[in-house]
Amino acid sequence: MQTILIIDDEWSIREVTTLMLEKAGYKAVSAASAADGLAALDAQDIQLVIIDVVLPGKNGLELALEVNQRKPGVPIMLMSGRISTDADSIQNFTGHFGIVCSLAKPFTPDQLLLAVKKALASSC
Repeated sequence: MQTILIIDDEWSIREVTTLMLEKAGYKAVSAASAADGLAALDAQDIQLVIIDVVLPGKNGLELALEVNQRKPGVPIMLMSGRISTDADSIQNFTGHFGIVCSLAKPFTPDQLLLAVKKALASSC
């Protein structure tokens, strides 16, 4: 079973995303902060990290860089409720630092699962 780490400060996003992933047969681990996410990354065998771009303390791009330094080769998917305003930043980093794709919030279960499948295959 593949394990996916979700790092988002919004409880509702973490819960819904976890439920969608678990229903699809993935193991989901969630964290509310960059520090908690890094601790989970170090403690578990993670196959994909989904990171919200806007996090308190450390933004998603900074966190992606640290995730990539700790676990090179683990794909990273960025998500944001402001994809239209964050698009340039996200686009500039996609393909670098382990970031393989992005996902706009809100998303449907089908959109999430397709993005996860592509991210795990690194074919976004």
